[in-house]
Amino acid sequence: MDNIKLYKLFPTPIFECKVDDHVNLNKELQEYIYNLKAKDEKGLSKSNGGGGWHSPIFLISESEVLKKFCNKISKHLLEITSKHYGWKCKLEQIHFDGMWSVINSKNSYNVRHLHPHCHLSAAYYVKASENCGKIKFFDPVDAKVMTSPVKTNFNELSAEVVNFVPHEGDLLIFPSYLHHAVEENLSNDDRIVISFNLSILNK
Repeated sequence: MDNIKLYKLFPTPIFECKVDDHVNLNKELQEYIYNLKAKDEKGLSKSNGGGGWHSPIFLISESEVLKKFCNKISKHLLEITSKHYGWKCKLEQIHFDGMWSVINSKNSYNVRHLHPHCHLSAAYYVKASENCGKIKFFDPVDAKVMTSPVKTNFNELSAEVVNFVPHEGDLLIFPSYLHHAVEENLSNDDRIVISFNLSILNK
């Protein structure tokens, strides 16, 4: 008889949501992002590699499509922060600490990184075809990764890296301390993601 009790303490959550009416929304977002790229072909140099383009930080207040996007995801953000995390939080306390886009063309990628000085981070997929590059999340406990036994079964206790396949309309929300990277885009299509950080303002 198995009399072992298992307590899963201090879990690291990743939330996945499907945004309503994302097909039409993504057409508008894609047009907005490509227009930004046309005005600034160089973009920013952050985690992007292999020729990937990183936009400047978005000015949400100056774009109707970005306002629409934020309104559509607000219910998900409130449910995650107040219900799942149990934080004392109203919608007006959820603050965007920056929003931007990354376009990964063929053979481009994003190196491992994290987003400091905020509570949550996110990835929303505007354009994602097959083999465009999975997002990889790494075990945040460095000491555990330094010495790890050989595994016969990869599960939530033994895994050190977890991959998510991007799908258009998917929104991933995760703790900002969680290291992540994006695999090389092996498709012939652009991979377009909107990323943003969130902080909960104490009032």
